Amino acid sequence: MTADWEKELIVRTAWYYYIRKKTQKEIADMLSVSRMRVIRLLEKAEQENVVQITIHTNFRGRLEAEQALIDSYGLADALVIPSDEMYTSASLNDAIARAAAMYINEHFSDNPIINIGYGDTTGRFMNYFSQISKKKPTYVSLTGGVSIYLLNTQSSAVNASLYLIPAPLAASTPEIVEAIKKESAVIEIARMHATASCSVIGIGGVDDNATVIKSGIIQKSDFDFLKMCGAAGDVLAHFFDENGNFITSAADENLVTYPPESLKKLHNVIAVAAGSAKYVAIRAALRAHYPDILITDEDTARWLVKNI
Repeated sequence: MTADWEKELIVRTAWYYYIRKKTQKEIADMLSVSRMRVIRLLEKAEQENVVQITIHTNFRGRLEAEQALIDSYGLADALVIPSDEMYTSASLNDAIARAAAMYINEHFSDNPIINIGYGDTTGRFMNYFSQISKKKPTYVSLTGGVSIYLLNTQSSAVNASLYLIPAPLAASTPEIVEAIKKESAVIEIARMHATASCSVIGIGGVDDNATVIKSGIIQKSDFDFLKMCGAAGDVLAHFFDENGNFITSAADENLVTYPPESLKKLHNVIAVAAGSAKYVAIRAALRAHYPDILITDEDTARWLVKNI
């Protein structure tokens, strides 16, 4: 076979495959060659620059942001969605929740056990997962507060099992918290946490729109005191400083929530958080390695990489 005809075959194969969208078998039949030959011709097309595969800059930027997050903070993985100047805080949470649903649907088993932290975005995630996935998840709450988990999940009851801690997130006394922890149902749920495929948590900021304030979980006076003590954000209602060190306060004793010292023991902790109000909080959580995986938007990712 002459070099010119070899080149012609490479060009024809590349044209049929990349432009005409023919299958390798169809091309093999059209050119009267074997399918293995088609594979080799496609490889040569790339090696000899007959075709140049590029990724659109919009996608490439996000892929680079994901890798930069992984490298900068030692994450196992990251998913970055496009930013949009028209996003409100609520619509951004909605977009992040939808992305989390797609990510977990793609990466985890048909019947995953998923630990769920409280929050607006995590509630939206549960709702979207029930809409897009045929899988039958088992959700296990990481905190008390039943209404928090049911807020946006009306449709999830169709294909999901819910194991909720039968208690408020904030009890009236530390003694009640200790009594709740001794209940058999609560002990069983605590055992389930360790078996989960993944854990989905939000990261709260310290502005006045924080879920812990809007939901009445933390009193405004306690919230202001925590900020005076250097609080940068919270996970599961546990507040931490800008380096992720937890800040102890009297309010902690009244909380029915997963213990902060055990957070890193959970499997595949996925943080779903974005937005300028949470930049410092997300960075603090990443610095302390609370999440293994971050799902966020492009603006947040860029800020995190620039301000390690």
